[in-house]
Amino acid sequence: MTQSVAHGTPPSPSLSRPHARDRRWRGFFVAMASVLAVIVAVGFAPSFYLKTYIEASPSGAGNQTLPTHVYAHGVVLTLWFLFFLVQTILVASRRVPLHRLLGVVGAVLAAAVFTASILVVVRLAARATARGVAEQVALIVTGDIGVMILFALFVVAGISFRRRRDVHRRLMLLASISIVAPALARLPGAEALVPISVVVPQLALFAALVAYDIVSSRRLHPTTAWGVGVYLLVAVTCTAIGFSEFGRAFVKSLA
Repeated sequence: MTQSVAHGTPPSPSLSRPHARDRRWRGFFVAMASVLAVIVAVGFAPSFYLKTYIEASPSGAGNQTLPTHVYAHGVVLTLWFLFFLVQTILVASRRVPLHRLLGVVGAVLAAAVFTASILVVVRLAARATARGVAEQVALIVTGDIGVMILFALFVVAGISFRRRRDVHRRLMLLASISIVAPALARLPGAEALVPISVVVPQLALFAALVAYDIVSSRRLHPTTAWGVGVYLLVAVTCTAIGFSEFGRAFVKSLA
């Protein structure tokens, strides 16, 4: 290849084709970030974004102020998904320096999301234990804690591989998909079908990334493979724990 460049010979089509395919699918991550943002907006509209307007309506249930820690959780979670969307747009529009500059904000936001989410889960466990219904929230508590640990793992790995664009963007997408389950559970009509209404759409989001890899580069990217694999392992493990006596004891220990 060095000799070809030295003599002014253009690179072979086989070398330039991957870059062409990459440019063709540049909008994929923007599209995925947009889908996640819409899911969060629709899922949390009744209980968070439009809560004041819904309760003020004649059919509303009355004004019920959200606890401070729940409100803070909703704010930082919203900011994370908006930030992720902005970052994908910056990369797609080739404004990479600004994308990297804002990376510090992303790290702080991720830490806030993790802290606020764990606080909400712990408070949930405490309330459930006080009411004598710890077993009813065991699956939620163990699942949410497992997912938040996975989210932190993906983000830390994403920051560590920030100079490997192919790895970094997949890790950040995996991190965002992993924490969208609460919004999926709150979509219209989803509550009656939980956990199917959560598991199936979330697996579809992961499947979209798998399809992107195969179509854009004709192979499954290692980051996608191990990322989805780890998520499935965590999901199965947390489900088993949530239905076990250990899971119920764990919820009570958080009270």
